[in-house]
Amino acid sequence: MFAWRKKPDGGFEWHKYVRTAVKLRREARRQRLSDARRAAGHQVHVAGAALAAGSRAAGGAARVGVRAGVGAVGLGLQAVGSFLLHTLRALMRPVVDAVARPNVGAPLALAGAIALGAGIGRSRGVGLDREAMTTLAIGVVLMTSLLPMLARSASWRPPRPSARGAVMVVGLSLLIGGAAWFASGGGLGSLAAVGNLPLVGGGKPLQGRAYAVGADTLHVAGATVRLTGIEAPESGQRCGKAGNRSWRCGAAAEAALARLVNGRTVSCSLSGSDDMGRPLGQCSIGQKDVGAELVRQGHVFADGSVIARYASQEREARAAKVGLWSGEAERPAAYRAKLWEEAKRRAPEGCPIKGQVSGASRVYVLPWAPDYERARVQKARGERWFCSEQEAVAAGFKAAPRW
Repeated sequence: MFAWRKKPDGGFEWHKYVRTAVKLRREARRQRLSDARRAAGHQVHVAGAALAAGSRAAGGAARVGVRAGVGAVGLGLQAVGSFLLHTLRALMRPVVDAVARPNVGAPLALAGAIALGAGIGRSRGVGLDREAMTTLAIGVVLMTSLLPMLARSASWRPPRPSARGAVMVVGLSLLIGGAAWFASGGGLGSLAAVGNLPLVGGGKPLQGRAYAVGADTLHVAGATVRLTGIEAPESGQRCGKAGNRSWRCGAAAEAALARLVNGRTVSCSLSGSDDMGRPLGQCSIGQKDVGAELVRQGHVFADGSVIARYASQEREARAAKVGLWSGEAERPAAYRAKLWEEAKRRAPEGCPIKGQVSGASRVYVLPWAPDYERARVQKARGERWFCSEQEAVAAGFKAAPRW
């Protein structure tokens, strides 16, 4: 057995030295890692601050650039607008100066009042359709001719200040009164009466025994005259009545005209011609206007022109529910448009007009003609289909007579 010996006091202990050295190295390593993390965080913070500062600077520069660009564009647009406005003023100044003259502006304003009244009357009679809106727009545009006149009258200094106001009030009252007069039933009807005066109408007179050859066409003294101011249903047109019944309103209109004029002496004032070259005329038997009577009895419509001559008679027939207005009334233009679309669907290549050849006669037949369904296009005879009336006329064909 070995004897145990006690180590002398103050001896060197290696195990304690090793543990201490390891512990110190670990602490030093942890300190270095901590210092490295703090240094990295500091660098990230510095980099973030620099990036934020750069972004703010870049954003500020971008905003300044955008403001400068918008300002430049705005200045450019302002310059262009100022140039255009100056040019427009220079171009419009002669027009405004001319309209400011009473002998120019007053007739324009009066025409505007007439058109405005006609538009109001049509909207009350047949509703606010495209024709009524167009007439109202024309009236408003023409009525703006009052502005230069009023501006000039405002700068005019009469001997008494009250006289200037009186002139403006009287002028406005006359124009507003004129518009109201034409909008009323009597106003529009009276316009036709004014047109009958010899010095105003200016139409070529025609007088003789008359016979009806259509719903709106007469033979008078050997001449064919188409009544102006009316729209007659097509000869094959049917109109609806209550209870889903229909009747031949086109044939009824022709019969009504025959009862009214056949064998009687008719006086017509001719002015212009229709698209078939027939003279247009306003015809009367004594003091009875033929067109007005047909509209009043509900056999035909008042035309849809800017100033409907028989608008008041149409409103009267509509209120009484006579003739066309006893059921569903379809205007001839709408009826023709419907037949046109139906014929286009059936016709070769969507061209519904039939060109017919008979000897030396070359005529084209429209879808609403009475003999349209019976007509056959035979290409061997030189007959063909047309897509428009202009195309048919260019090929040497003429419109087939409507009577």
